[in-house]
Amino acid sequence: MNAVGHKAEDIETLNKMAVEHIWQVLRPHSVFSAPGGFSIFKDGKGCRLTDINGKTYLDYWACIMFNNVGWGRKEIADAAYEQLLSLHAAPTHEPTISKIKLAQKLADISPGSLSKVYFGLGGTDSIESALKIAWKYHRILGFPNRYKVIGGYSYHGSTFGAMSTGMSTGWRGTPVFTWEDFPPTLPGMIHVASPYCSVCDLGHTYPACDLQCARQVEWVIQREVPETVAAFIDVTIPQSAHTPPPEYWPMVRSICDKYGVLLIHDEVQCGFGRFGKMFASEHYNVVPDIMVLGKALTGGYVPMSVAIVRKEIAQRFEGGPQEVLKHSYTFEGSPVACAAALANIQIIEREKLVKNSETMGKYLFEQLQSLYKHDIVGEIRGGLGLNCEVELMKDKKAGEHFGADENAKIRGMLKQKLMDVGLFGQFVNPIPIVPALIITKDEIDEIVSKIDRVIGEIGGQL
Repeated sequence: MNAVGHKAEDIETLNKMAVEHIWQVLRPHSVFSAPGGFSIFKDGKGCRLTDINGKTYLDYWACIMFNNVGWGRKEIADAAYEQLLSLHAAPTHEPTISKIKLAQKLADISPGSLSKVYFGLGGTDSIESALKIAWKYHRILGFPNRYKVIGGYSYHGSTFGAMSTGMSTGWRGTPVFTWEDFPPTLPGMIHVASPYCSVCDLGHTYPACDLQCARQVEWVIQREVPETVAAFIDVTIPQSAHTPPPEYWPMVRSICDKYGVLLIHDEVQCGFGRFGKMFASEHYNVVPDIMVLGKALTGGYVPMSVAIVRKEIAQRFEGGPQEVLKHSYTFEGSPVACAAALANIQIIEREKLVKNSETMGKYLFEQLQSLYKHDIVGEIRGGLGLNCEVELMKDKKAGEHFGADENAKIRGMLKQKLMDVGLFGQFVNPIPIVPALIITKDEIDEIVSKIDRVIGEIGGQL
């Protein structure tokens, strides 16, 4: 029997059942079914996870960037439980008390006139909601031909609408989230350069580039004919820590206004304090027409997402049958999820976690600078909230990146070595370091020290 009371035969049985019956996402079956191909987790508290064998790991990725308030928050669990006892579901899309209160709370904390809330189940489906809202909005205004959507090469989700708006090829040869197996994607989706200066899609250097990535948006709108373009969508600040230049979003906002195009900000990953502001768009003093939120909305305790729409846009739908948005989800606005979200937001505000993200984010970025001593550390990005990444390079002096096969090998090494030293997160290159907003200096020091050790070992082996 191990440290947490599980017999060896029980663990072996669970492992066998997992391999036989779980369709594991985003990794080959040969990898999943191999010894050490997966871990079974049992407990979580604060920033730490414990697996079924009793080993504890420091979570440096906030579990896909949704666990902003940490593991084991009894206050959120209690709120969900109390709601389950009184009313566990909304009768046929009717409002409930927790749904009304959450909608009001989101309207209160969102920038500008973002105030009308369309509820979803996860970030992906709220991207779909945002697209349908944009298309219907233009139809109500008498522009049924405005169906085209312009976007960068960011990840927005895995449903057809969401995947069509974003990247179609893996990040620097990483064979994850590529869509060649699912043709065709939606028509009318047009991609432009993303504002990631350190890896500029157009090959320019900021600020000499004169913001060609933003100017490309206007050029594409003109080329496609403005009366056919419905919306522009991109992640406000991507998880990869490629912070857009300060002029980028104001310029794109101005371009969208000029041509009557709706601006959609995907804040599924960056909302609720990740970048040292409640919402990343606040760094740019820009209010989108639609803002999509998910992940950290409930802290991951119950699945939920929302698309928040500016009052001026939403009012166009306040008419008769012709103005109805014919779109819904069975479990949208779950009263249980709404109760969890309200408790989660209360924790963020009461514990001043947005400020902690700003402060600890700067400290994390400063501490990571010590990793430049390794020959394979090419670039360290971050400094704006708790969102950093460390990119490993084959030859940083020559600017040579590792190829797809080499990165596959590095991913395997990262997983084994980081878990061996007690860290858990996303095992990819660049290494994302985006811990929960409750992280402390001591925990940051632990993360940096252990990553330092692992990179040293990988550099020696490579």
